[in-house]
Amino acid sequence: MEFIQYLGAGVTITLGLMGLIFPKKAADFTNLSWKSPEGFSEFRSTFGGLFIILGTYPLIDGTYHSYFTIGFAWLATGFGRVISIFLDGCFTKKNWIAVTFEMSIGIAMLSGHPEVWQRWWNQWIR
Repeated sequence: MEFIQYLGAGVTITLGLMGLIFPKKAADFTNLSWKSPEGFSEFRSTFGGLFIILGTYPLIDGTYHSYFTIGFAWLATGFGRVISIFLDGCFTKKNWIAVTFEMSIGIAMLSGHPEVWQRWWNQWIR
């Protein structure tokens, strides 16, 4: 199961590298644009640096806490997008693909350490 977590971290790092090194491609990928040089910097910092550290930290730390934190962040991103789809009327194929992608990465990051899920289940659900 840890391989799936590593894959989720790797995808996050890859997206970060794309944002840092190729911010124009990141803008095209996200279908966003900028109106000023500060906007260009935002792509390098948020879609670059932030995503790189989000993917790298769990690999360095190695604890389930870090994988879970990043996994829940990805799930929250997907959940926020679903809210936007309904509240903002953005019922596009690209948005639904993004929801699937974000939720998949979140689930991948949460997939390891089944003993933690078993302990949680026994403590809170039963």
